[in-house]
Amino acid sequence: MSTRVYIASPDCEADLNAAARAIVRALASQGGEVTVFKPLTDAANTEELVGASFSAFKADRAETETQIIAAFETVLVDGGAAVAIGTDYTGVTAPVELGINGDLAADLALPVVLAVDAGRGAERAAGVAAAAIEGLDAHHAVVVGLLATGAEDAEAARTALAGLGLPVAVLGDDLTPLLAAAESTAVPVRTPARFSHELMARAQSNLQTIVLPESEDPRILEAASVVAARGVAHVVLLGEKDKVLADAEARGFDLTGVEIVSMNDPERLESYAAKFAELRAKKGVTIEQAREAMADGAYFGTMMVYLGEADGLVSGANHTTANTIRPALQFIKTQPGMRTVSGALLMSLADRVYVFADCAVTPNPTPEQLADIAISSAGTAEMFGVAPRVAMLSYSTGTSGKGPDVDLVREGYELATTRAPELKLAGPIQFDAAIDPVVGAKKMPGSPVAGQATVFVFPDLNTGNNTYKAVQRTAGAIAIGPLLQGLRRPVNDLSRGALVEDIVNTIVMTAIQAQATDGALG
Repeated sequence: MSTRVYIASPDCEADLNAAARAIVRALASQGGEVTVFKPLTDAANTEELVGASFSAFKADRAETETQIIAAFETVLVDGGAAVAIGTDYTGVTAPVELGINGDLAADLALPVVLAVDAGRGAERAAGVAAAAIEGLDAHHAVVVGLLATGAEDAEAARTALAGLGLPVAVLGDDLTPLLAAAESTAVPVRTPARFSHELMARAQSNLQTIVLPESEDPRILEAASVVAARGVAHVVLLGEKDKVLADAEARGFDLTGVEIVSMNDPERLESYAAKFAELRAKKGVTIEQAREAMADGAYFGTMMVYLGEADGLVSGANHTTANTIRPALQFIKTQPGMRTVSGALLMSLADRVYVFADCAVTPNPTPEQLADIAISSAGTAEMFGVAPRVAMLSYSTGTSGKGPDVDLVREGYELATTRAPELKLAGPIQFDAAIDPVVGAKKMPGSPVAGQATVFVFPDLNTGNNTYKAVQRTAGAIAIGPLLQGLRRPVNDLSRGALVEDIVNTIVMTAIQAQATDGALG
């Protein structure tokens, strides 16, 4: 038995606790252990396992939602049933608690059984239930059954609620149909909180070492302390230990577990310079020039990655993209068969994750570069649990338009399909045809990508960069990245305006990229 369900109500009139107890008893009667969990409560005395308090939720909603998911998955028993009990509408958040319950059910990927009060008439109960189902759906929660409480006329309640097309029970009935509906329903939603939890769990499962060259920046110090506290990566800061620790202490950051490496260590400096001079000998780099290069944190840190002393690098808080990427291009180099480095954004929307590329590196890609970007982006999508269906975007779909810009995308698509015939690719294709099933079926019938694309390759940097920012600002998407793709080892660039949480996210993503690589390059 592995039935897991979220029991919620639309208001304080339904007897939520009685409904929850009935579901727990019904599950227990089937045998096995039943975990009872309250995602959110301020009750001091409760027998149920608790995810978080309302005060924590109000203080930092995004972080608390992620913590609730982690708490729930920690207490689950393998193969056992679970009941998550929604909020009771008794606090100051009552006016918005239906939406909160919808968000939490979606975060936990649990189907919802909705408890509704039928004590004021069956038709009213059905009306309230219909409105609640619509409200929960707006928050990407999936209602699979209705449970009436307080019904004076049980048969009337059953009949009225059955008109909504879901399994129905009245308190005291056999709940098997409701439980069967919950067990057979998968909730395919991937909320930002769920995606964040998945990333943290992935990073924690196989810790990688990430080097941060810019320890002079307070944001980097704070991000390092957060990453160490969450246990998602082993962080190496470049700098002088006494100064770095003093700077962190002055700002209240705990660097316990963070390694600090001096760039003035003569043995390390000479070893790195010698290796750089060897690697760049054909370019005429002398040992003196190599020593000079290693005085730059980006070069020093990238050499640590090359030699396997770190698994990835994150830089750019105080430096340009070119400064971060240049050392990687010089001696990390691109993956076999790949000649283009590009930047992908993971766009976490309310219920799904998309990949946008190239949004950071190549201003006007050639057909060959577009093919590289499409293939790399498919790999990035797969790495982060997004089934890759790649749309190569243009202002025209299929053969409907002509012109040099469309022809360039078409040629890139043809090169990509030749090189990676196993990928699901479409191009040239307009954004609406790529994302809307109705438009996609009309403009590109029979395509496995049209209408259901998950990876969007833009025709140029201008389009890609502006589109991701437009989606971020107008649709409330969380943009994670850019992640550099196409390199043999992960090196990622930060925006100079990056917030601490942006830096933390980039470190986590870099660590996950590093899990797919294997040791030193030389």
